[in-house]
Amino acid sequence: MNSRKIWGIVLTAAVILSVFASCGSAKPANAGVESTPASTAASQTAVSTQPESSVPQSEAPVSSATSSVKGNEPTESENGPVLPVETDDKEFDQKFKDNPIDKAYIKASNNAISNVDMVNVSNNFAMIWASEVTSAYNKLTKLATGDALKKIEAEQTTWTNGKTEALKKVSSNAQAAGGSMAQVNEAGGIMDFYRSRAAQVYKELYSYDKNYGYAEKTY
Repeated sequence: MNSRKIWGIVLTAAVILSVFASCGSAKPANAGVESTPASTAASQTAVSTQPESSVPQSEAPVSSATSSVKGNEPTESENGPVLPVETDDKEFDQKFKDNPIDKAYIKASNNAISNVDMVNVSNNFAMIWASEVTSAYNKLTKLATGDALKKIEAEQTTWTNGKTEALKKVSSNAQAAGGSMAQVNEAGGIMDFYRSRAAQVYKELYSYDKNYGYAEKTY
């Protein structure tokens, strides 16, 4: 083989080798673009493993302990510690809700600083409501007649005869619950007993006299 052919073969081999070398070192034109979705997918996967959301501390549910403390701070706007009275006569319900005795009781309760104070407040207002039962009943029996009067008298007799047993039940329930508030709950339950009866009698009185007043007392 002559030198010219040899030289041609060498040049051809050199060209082929340089082409292969350049192809092996070059990156595809879209190589950088493809790497972006890969990193994004990894990022999205990382995010998806986290909780969707966490409730901020300020929005966490209020604990029952906080709620119970609030309930021990009676205020007039929250209807205080008195039980709501609901009958089939909404106008009477509103009138009774505005009675001055409950307002005075709420004020006295707010000023009570010990369990003994609360017991004294409830005992005091239990006597007041007992007097209101008598006052409302006396007014009612002067206005009612015939069968209506007999029905009213029978209801009062039934209530009076069952009073001792009902009050024993209030006391036993409070003592069974126990705790430092047992006496407070007992006194409050007794007050509610008389208040509930007063509301019943005043409701009947309201059907005869919508402008009735409460007993003359300084609350």
